[in-house]
Amino acid sequence: MPITILLVDDHRILLDGLRYIFSEKEHLHIKATADSGTEALKLLEEDSFDLMITDYCMPDSHGLALIKRARELSPRMKIIVLSMVDPPEDIRDIMLAGAEGYVLKKYARQELFYAIDAVMNNRQYWSPEASKALLSDRRPAGRSPLTARELEVLRLLARELTSREIASQLFISERTVETHRKNLLRKTGSAGVIGLIKYAYTHKLV
Repeated sequence: MPITILLVDDHRILLDGLRYIFSEKEHLHIKATADSGTEALKLLEEDSFDLMITDYCMPDSHGLALIKRARELSPRMKIIVLSMVDPPEDIRDIMLAGAEGYVLKKYARQELFYAIDAVMNNRQYWSPEASKALLSDRRPAGRSPLTARELEVLRLLARELTSREIASQLFISERTVETHRKNLLRKTGSAGVIGLIKYAYTHKLV
């Protein structure tokens, strides 16, 4: 069965461009388009979709409100935000609101299909610029069930260091780093590094 998609953007030229690049993929079906958040929510109330790809800044609605309401209306639907480079706090809020992916518009042709494949397979996809923006947005540390060493490993993972690099910085073995990584995944209920970053920002650990 093809993946049914709702496209949301207030720029008709972008919607037409996305229709064109999607026409090459038989397993992707653009079921509907909307040029406003209001129209998108109306469509979500009337129909179901596997995936919503939406702009973040639209004249009639704030992207965050759209994501949150869409998540309420369609809990199983995946959401990818297609946007410009937003402030770190906006990207963090997009993540915490429940979006599974974030792709920059200028890289849509190169990255969007990778993002769709990731989110439809229960993973997440965040453009490199989005990841860097998240890592630049430091918040005061909060209380955590993690040990001091696990917090150190988590912060280094958030900087995209490999297990070998982390082991070198902390003067421990790679095997010990892998043990800490497994414990972090277990304690936070995360599926991977992106999940760990999400946990860290939710709990203000980085």
